[in-house]
Amino acid sequence: MPMKILLSAVIFLLSISFAAAQYPPVPVLPNVAHRGASAAAPENTLAAFRKAAQFGADGAECDVYKTADGVLVILHDKNTKRTTGFDGDITKMSYAEVQKLDAGKGEKIPALAEYLSVLKGTKTKPVIEIKQEGIVREVIDEINGSGMRKAAVIISFSAESVKTARRLAPNIPAALLCSADLKKTGGSAEDNAEKFFAGLTASAKSCNTNILDINHQILSKPLAEQLNRSGIALWAWTVDDPQRMETLLDWGVVSITTNKPDVLTKVLQRRAAQKHSAQKHSAQQHSAQKRAAEAAAQ
Repeated sequence: MPMKILLSAVIFLLSISFAAAQYPPVPVLPNVAHRGASAAAPENTLAAFRKAAQFGADGAECDVYKTADGVLVILHDKNTKRTTGFDGDITKMSYAEVQKLDAGKGEKIPALAEYLSVLKGTKTKPVIEIKQEGIVREVIDEINGSGMRKAAVIISFSAESVKTARRLAPNIPAALLCSADLKKTGGSAEDNAEKFFAGLTASAKSCNTNILDINHQILSKPLAEQLNRSGIALWAWTVDDPQRMETLLDWGVVSITTNKPDVLTKVLQRRAAQKHSAQKHSAQQHSAQKRAAEAAAQ
């Protein structure tokens, strides 16, 4: 019992802390396309980002490195081999060398500027994962130069990159990406909920962010409830199964990253229709009860 009381006190204090801190508004991005619509087109290519917009994604996530000659480009792995067949370190290659590679189906590895240009004017917001240390300022400069400052979101596994982004661009939302190895921690996600909660909230505070983007495999209902009560905006990655999407949304996850934004769009539309139907039914019941009460009073 004392442990439960202590945990409740910690959650209450954290909720005050996160609520009182100055953060930009949390963007409404229920459906984020992972490396673009990567189940429908080669990942992290302009084709994948166009597909994401076509499928109705609220955001299109990408991964950013800097070439040897200073161009910000989009690639998930530091090495180009998995997606292009060429064994090379993207940070040691020139942009001209990178442009010669085929990232799948004739697609090139795009520059960050091209990605921003493709999304500009669509409802699909840029969600930019910084993969390389020391490039935060340049990413922000690219965002500002594109006119997408009010739309963009920065994410990273690097606490230092998130902290730097919050300092250099306090009006751009920044989320800390999080994961854990359940084989190393031992037990299930539920078993580790309290430990994860303590570590995650401490990480968020250290980065000066109120958004955590968490590997869905370590999420559990108790952990989601604790994070929501603490004032953290809860995002999750990477989820392709419709039933798991439903579960996470029921737990209060407000943004899901998926390789299949078209599938998530259908899930969200179905839930919205069910909510509308329930509200309509409730309103009809209330109206009928009111009429019955008025008739009885006459």
